[in-house]
Amino acid sequence: MANPESRVTLTDIMTRCNCWHIISYPRSGNHAVRAIVERFSGRPTLGCPGAERDDLPIYLRGPNQSLNLIKIRDQQCVARKSHFLREFIKHDAQETEAGIILITRDPLEAITSHIYAAVKPRLFRRRVKCFFAVREAVDDYLGSVFAFRAMHERKRIHVCYEDFIRPNSDVPAKLIQAMGLSARPTEAEVAETLSLAFGSLQRPGHAKRDCKVAEKIKNEISKRLTYDQVLTLARFQSGDLTVI
Repeated sequence: MANPESRVTLTDIMTRCNCWHIISYPRSGNHAVRAIVERFSGRPTLGCPGAERDDLPIYLRGPNQSLNLIKIRDQQCVARKSHFLREFIKHDAQETEAGIILITRDPLEAITSHIYAAVKPRLFRRRVKCFFAVREAVDDYLGSVFAFRAMHERKRIHVCYEDFIRPNSDVPAKLIQAMGLSARPTEAEVAETLSLAFGSLQRPGHAKRDCKVAEKIKNEISKRLTYDQVLTLARFQSGDLTVI
């Protein structure tokens, strides 16, 4: 447990001009990026709006309370997490000049993982067609991408999840540099921070997937969206854009 003095309210964690949004579809590495950013900035991140009680800064979660890898030196928020456009809009109302970090993951994997966990029971009990679940998910996925693309007057950074978590990747260090932070993480520091991040995810045990259901979901996604299309949209060259 964190000591009472380290517990701060949302009102206490106000932002500065060097604050960021971290936006991504669920299951796309937002948690891992938050852990890296918190450790090497020494400042906390905020969870999705409305979920602050459960979506704590990474440094306040159990694994870090044991390992103490993330040491907070300044309680001013460094970044705000959003999964959906509506969440980004709420956070952006609090920090209208914040830079934007967009994390993308192959939509086949990200959307399938999220739908399987969140919608699968309804697919069986209520016979909700996979078509409707995927259509809504694709819209949600693209919402953040279009918001990122539209904010060309802001400082923007695009990160691919697959590159970020790759062993011995230099992407986390490049992200810290692109954010204007002075820290220079080593490969060992990045690896132990990512391990802590994945260990602090608050998810129930993973049941074995029904391969037929997963393939059905992926088939519907592939009709509507590919990763190449996502990258083309996200990397449209305008304004202050850094692609890592």
